[in-house]
Amino acid sequence: MRLISLLIAASLLASCGGEKSASRPMLSALAPAEWANASGRFAGLDGTEMGAIVFTNGPQGVLMRVDVQGLSEGWHAMHLHQVADCSDGAAGFKASKGHVNPDGNEHGLLNPKGSERADIPNIYAGPDGRVTAEIYRAGVSLYPSEVGTAQNGPHPLLDDDGFAVIIHENPDDHMTQPIGGAGARVACAAIKG
Repeated sequence: MRLISLLIAASLLASCGGEKSASRPMLSALAPAEWANASGRFAGLDGTEMGAIVFTNGPQGVLMRVDVQGLSEGWHAMHLHQVADCSDGAAGFKASKGHVNPDGNEHGLLNPKGSERADIPNIYAGPDGRVTAEIYRAGVSLYPSEVGTAQNGPHPLLDDDGFAVIIHENPDDHMTQPIGGAGARVACAAIKG
């Protein structure tokens, strides 16, 4: 609940004051260079740049910061996908394949049989279509390591083909199979080692 509250607060702060996204440039740096272990740029269906995401390893998961604009107002699902390939936006970013789910769990943060390692809390775009948030996802590692394997299993996100972060048109209900009713993929960021 606290994580969701932090996401809501971050999104509301990003859109308060009646400012439009055109008057607020995208964050030039989401994090100091020494903080970011991996990063990527979000592209829309037509290839337009929509924002950025950065990751850093934590002791038992990854911390990510996201700044993206051009979304419809409201909640949007965000998931980790298997392949760092956003080259087919016109086809709906299908090249990124399915969710990161090496354990074969069911989808959904609220699912008693879940969750997949891909599952992340929803993000909220304000009236200007912009999201700025910081999210922690436990149970995943960026790189292979003895500590990462002991804590999160032998499945690092930055394997040979990397991974992608997908933003969907609708929110994730965190229960419905296979993607929580999230709808079409509207933005993609390819993350490579």
